[in-house]
Amino acid sequence: MLYHYDFLGDKLIIGKFCAIATGATFIMNGANHDMTGFSTYPFHIFKNGWEEGFQPDSIPKLNRGNTVIGNDVWIGSQATILPGIKIGDGAIIGAKAVVASDVPPYSIVVGNPGRVVRLRFSPEVIDLLLSVQWWNWDIEKITKHMDVIRENDPQLLRTLT
Repeated sequence: MLYHYDFLGDKLIIGKFCAIATGATFIMNGANHDMTGFSTYPFHIFKNGWEEGFQPDSIPKLNRGNTVIGNDVWIGSQATILPGIKIGDGAIIGAKAVVASDVPPYSIVVGNPGRVVRLRFSPEVIDLLLSVQWWNWDIEKITKHMDVIRENDPQLLRTLT
């Protein structure tokens, strides 16, 4: 996580059962610079009189909110997630992808800028998975039904709802 400053108040929220590969980077709102002036340089943070004339009310305009990673998300090696992005449950972010916009549940995102190349499952199966939310089951139920979670059989999954 880079450029996370407490005074901005943004959070990185990561769901359950996520796999985050080595080198994945989460850029937080502190990386955003005010682009309304001639310079984007953050003079005010260095004090020495440079903070005079700084408009603190410009900071909230730069804040894109929390970065939220859903449940059962796989983020590949050296992927970069930009501030305020929401990644849906079950999504896969490819290696070295740069995610600059929200990612729908159970989609696969690759490239720079990151783009959805396909869905992992049909819309009907995605709706079923989002309604079942196996990641919220207690550990005993997950363990008991591990075979169903590992499979790709919607009929089996429906028997557990």
